[in-house]
Amino acid sequence: MQKSAGTSWGHDAVVKELMRVLEVHTEHKVELRESTELVGELGIDSLGVMEVVAELEDKFGLTIADDDLREVETVGDVARAVETRLRADGRWSE
Repeated sequence: MQKSAGTSWGHDAVVKELMRVLEVHTEHKVELRESTELVGELGIDSLGVMEVVAELEDKFGLTIADDDLREVETVGDVARAVETRLRADGRWSE
């Protein structure tokens, strides 16, 4: 069962959805982990990162500020950026 944008999310659910999105946008078939580097291991360039973020914003019904993306290098960094917005919106469940 898929969650709607207004639903509460937890870490595992965020990472699972993120992995689904990343699989579509990756050039290289590598095992996706939270430590996987977007550029170095997945071959996602800055435009690709923006596409991933746009898809995640739609999926989770939120907006991630450009400032929150400046330090994003790994899958885990993206997950934390999403989690930060979900917490701020009151849609986070531990």
